Amino acid sequence: MEDKYDNSIYYQSVQKGVSLTVAYLIGTKMEILEDNNTDESELFEKLKKNTDAVIIRSLCNIRSNLMLNYTSTERSIVFNMQNLDRIELYREDVKTLARQEIFIVKANCKVNKYITDINLLISQRIHTIKDLFPEWVKWEYIKSLFIMPKGQDPEAIKNESKKFYNSRLCYPFTRYINWRPSDDGNILLNDEKFLKILYRQFDDEFRDISKVKDASETVKTNIYDFIRDNPSTVIVVDCENSDAYKLASVLTQLDSNETERIKKIMLYDDAHTTKAWAFLSKITKIPVEHIMVDRIKENKSLVDMKMCAGVSAAFYRDNIPSFILCSSDSDFWGLISSLPQAKFLVMIEYSKCGPDIKNALIENGTYYCAIDDFCTGNIRNFKMAVLHSELESRVKDLVEINAHELVEDIFSTLRLEISEAEKQNFYKKYIQGMQLHIDKEGIMRIKIPD
Repeated sequence: MEDKYDNSIYYQSVQKGVSLTVAYLIGTKMEILEDNNTDESELFEKLKKNTDAVIIRSLCNIRSNLMLNYTSTERSIVFNMQNLDRIELYREDVKTLARQEIFIVKANCKVNKYITDINLLISQRIHTIKDLFPEWVKWEYIKSLFIMPKGQDPEAIKNESKKFYNSRLCYPFTRYINWRPSDDGNILLNDEKFLKILYRQFDDEFRDISKVKDASETVKTNIYDFIRDNPSTVIVVDCENSDAYKLASVLTQLDSNETERIKKIMLYDDAHTTKAWAFLSKITKIPVEHIMVDRIKENKSLVDMKMCAGVSAAFYRDNIPSFILCSSDSDFWGLISSLPQAKFLVMIEYSKCGPDIKNALIENGTYYCAIDDFCTGNIRNFKMAVLHSELESRVKDLVEINAHELVEDIFSTLRLEISEAEKQNFYKKYIQGMQLHIDKEGIMRIKIPD
């Protein structure tokens, strides 16, 4: 019988948020997107409700159709007296834009002029969709896909249209983007493929694969099954031998409806670890107990011993039968082997955990997975909270004085007799007018108004 906790092989799943957003914006048919990405309905609903996204999508779709159907559209306008709002291929997008008070239809307007006008509208509005993409993606690369080079030059438009038409099968979903056509299949298949190809267009390389890959559904299902199969579960974290940011990605990527069954997270921490652990509670509804472990000797940590004692107490005293243990230290095997009646699921890091402990876990029937496999692209709020707190503490140490006392001390030291009105004017102009100035070398100074 196959062990459901067999760890021999598991895969990561690739994210699609960035690539599907681009696919939507360039005008890919919704039935194609929705039929092939049934698990992304939330993303599509978000995009459909975003006015700026809808506008860019309609503009891009009209432009692609004009470039692909240049001759027939020109003939309809010139000989059949049909403008874009009366041609079925463009009608819905024209209506969509009109609802947003963007009226592109003009009398006696030929295809080249329409493309010129749409190029201008896209370049003027492209900044409105910047927030649809994560900060770790280079916006200038994304932006370039939508901007036609020399988009106001008729000759450039002609050349770009010819290139697009002749190589249309090399363009995603036969929608126009500004790129060097290459037979790479569906470049918007997933974020990893798309970003690698996009960055290569700029002679750059996309390296942060952790942002575009997540643990597979098999891994997540095993975690959910472990939680469901036990009456109560506690997450226990060895903060010295685990990564706060990677664990944050785990908590972000797991289904909150499944993890709400977890009783609490116990963080066994040491003063020498990162301050990020203190912010873990900001990204999860699971109660977090942060246990700081003091050192008796500066060179000797007691985290392992304290954690073992804490887990044992939770098992025997609090009747907690199962634990998700986050650590890559082989010492945790002593804890697992000493509590054979308890159930353990172990979360490790590849670089910190050797083959011996992995084999021991498999032989013991203890399921393990790697926190490295979870997508790190969705922990911006966690990172910003940690960075903001650290910056605030550093700046506080640099300048924290009472401005009113400073003014009084200045006048007292100089033995300068001055009226209250003059004193208030000095305060408003020079104290309240102070600014932080950073020079080219990054040196910060307080600049006093002249």
